[in-house]
Amino acid sequence: MVRNKPYAGGFITEHYGEPAFGRHALQIEVNRALYMDERNLLPRPGFEALSRILTAVAETLGHASLDLGPRRIAAE
Repeated sequence: MVRNKPYAGGFITEHYGEPAFGRHALQIEVNRALYMDERNLLPRPGFEALSRILTAVAETLGHASLDLGPRRIAAE
């Protein structure tokens, strides 16, 4: 069995970040158990709250990077 391929630890930062050119990357990994019952693949009760929190974080980071020049944003 293979898990987390090809996105296991560091893929986003290695693929999208280019610090030598001033392009930095941030990879945030969230434990699925926080938002999904993996046995039946249904959202857990806290899914909506976690979704709102992560959306706010993404929006904040997006606005903060507006003055950093060209960027690629990925959700993988």
